[in-house]
Amino acid sequence: MSAPTLRIGALPPIQVSGGTLVTVALLAVIVYPALAARGDLGPTTALTVAVLIGVFVIVSVLLHEAAHALTAHAFGARVEHIALTLWGGHTQYRAGAMGSFASAVVSLAGPATNAVLALLATALGPLVAAQPALAVFVAYGGILNWGLAIFNLLPGLPMDGGRAVEAILGGVLRRPALGTRITAWIGRAIAVAVLVIPLVRLARSPGSVDLLLLVWAVIIGTTLWQGATAALRGARLEGRMQELDPTSLARPVLVVPSGTALSELPAGIDPGAVLVLDPDGQGRALDPTALASVPPAARGATPVGAVSRGIGRVVAVPADIAGALLVEQVMDDPRSLRLLVDAQGRPRGLLSPDDLARHLQQR
Repeated sequence: MSAPTLRIGALPPIQVSGGTLVTVALLAVIVYPALAARGDLGPTTALTVAVLIGVFVIVSVLLHEAAHALTAHAFGARVEHIALTLWGGHTQYRAGAMGSFASAVVSLAGPATNAVLALLATALGPLVAAQPALAVFVAYGGILNWGLAIFNLLPGLPMDGGRAVEAILGGVLRRPALGTRITAWIGRAIAVAVLVIPLVRLARSPGSVDLLLLVWAVIIGTTLWQGATAALRGARLEGRMQELDPTSLARPVLVVPSGTALSELPAGIDPGAVLVLDPDGQGRALDPTALASVPPAARGATPVGAVSRGIGRVVAVPADIAGALLVEQVMDDPRSLRLLVDAQGRPRGLLSPDDLARHLQQR
């Protein structure tokens, strides 16, 4: 079952998973005991404020992701969607040719938004001090946003601070994949620290660490480790993409218009090495059975289009395109074939998404 999708103004589609409601409930359960113990809030008021705090955290996460999305769009990226999940959220976008500085700014835009929300809550605190329920809500809103900002600024993947460090290192070292590997391992170190610190405290002083805090440490640490591991896999794939030579992957073909007579084809040419091109850009491949059924005397009057079958749209791309740009070009429309052409527009070979995918998987 797909997640419900919301549209808010100029923001990209917002996918809201059922885990978001779980997050609200968990936060309410965590803060309710402290609110109920205050004495100046009744049980019903304390429960209401606890739920509103949970909702406000989700709103803060949404604003965090919206900052990523709007900043990425401002730098020319194609933003696909924002997702709100059990563990917060993420923004899916295609950076294209975005530079390291722009990538770092996009990464830092989210934590900066949480810092602004925390500062606003701090400034609002004295103005609502006489209203206990509102004062508690504002105080928790500020504390939790400071927490979101600081946690996301940690310099390891998959945190936003790690994304910024990754972009800067990739630009300075001129090796984006190396920058990713370094920050992913920093992320793994942070994940281990998140798990080890409460365990060490518990070993030194039994009862000093609340069981709920330990459970959260395990969940957060595991999530961070998995995110860093995924980043390492992505770095390996990025390294493979940078080594791509499209001309070595492309299949040599003879490109002929669909109206070309069979008699004009070179003698003995392999039918699989011929690309028939319709006027509308659709590609066709010769059908060996249909080709063999045409008598030699009729080949001068039989166009190649009459003995061929459609194989998809053909898009011309420069033969010198490589790396991630090549993969993005091909996978952006996997149903189309890419005809590599040189600077003079001469065909250099035909590259299919399947050929590219197999090459990346076999390395």
